[in-house]
Amino acid sequence: MALPYLVDFRLAPSQTRSTYREVRFARFARRAPKLAANEKVPNTCYTFLMSLDPLTSIIISPRNDVESMTIVALAEALHIPCIVSAQPHGATLDVEPDLVGRIRETNPVAHDIVIVEMPNVSTEDKLRELGFDVHIVDHHRYESLDRMRKESSLEQIRALFDMDDTTLRIAGFDPVLIRGVGLIDRGFVWEIAKENVPEADRKRMIAYYREQNAILDPNRIQEEKAAKSAWKNRKTVEGVIVVTSEDAHLSIRDAISFLVAEEFETPPVVIISQPGRIVYVQDTPTALALQQTFGGFTFGQNLCWGKPIDANGNLPTVNEVISAHHLALLTK
Repeated sequence: MALPYLVDFRLAPSQTRSTYREVRFARFARRAPKLAANEKVPNTCYTFLMSLDPLTSIIISPRNDVESMTIVALAEALHIPCIVSAQPHGATLDVEPDLVGRIRETNPVAHDIVIVEMPNVSTEDKLRELGFDVHIVDHHRYESLDRMRKESSLEQIRALFDMDDTTLRIAGFDPVLIRGVGLIDRGFVWEIAKENVPEADRKRMIAYYREQNAILDPNRIQEEKAAKSAWKNRKTVEGVIVVTSEDAHLSIRDAISFLVAEEFETPPVVIISQPGRIVYVQDTPTALALQQTFGGFTFGQNLCWGKPIDANGNLPTVNEVISAHHLALLTK
């Protein structure tokens, strides 16, 4: 790849000008050497041709997990205009306040709108009616909407904006760690093993992901403590590991997942039950069947299922989930 002095972002086809806007990235060159003491990066600027033009794009994303936090950080570093939603897990586009006004304010010339894991077909269609090109970035299957994809949302964003390793490095990021976030969100730490990542890099990826989680989540210490207690008291019921926590105020799934990975080389089927909050089944071929039976959502390439408690306080019991799981195995 040639590395000329200026960054050229091509304009979108709908624009009449044929010229390029030049953006100076010298500060990226100054940051890059921090990644490797023996790596010399010239005090110059670089050319990146992105599939979507940052000058005419907006990313709309929550910042409620490590993956979305990373997407927002990349957008900010690469000067891709970004609307950051304050919604927690379960974010939807329809409840985002003054969305069109914020789009106009954030980037008045935007016509490519990239929506990250905030599903709402009606609002997406309204944006299209206003003349925006809407790009959906997601990898989940919801109760009435299938947006499952093999690639994680971070991997999709990198592809949409052609964020290769050189781009990341010059922007001040470690490509190995960014790749790790994408892999872990795609299929947890098991995905790293599938990709035959060197052991040293694997450890760095996992450590970084957990560090970022601790930065994002002020309750992380309590969650880790609750997860360790629940994991210690786990039971095996009809070949399924059952982990139960009566604390409905803490999210322990992520912490439980890392504890599982520390003890197993291949992923076992695990039920994580928090009565009053949510129930999960992880790493099971019956995830889609469980969704059809109880509703909820799937993730992790349709190998994981979750069902939050509904407004009426209804939540499947562990026994009901195990019965449905084994029935689905029999009928597959």
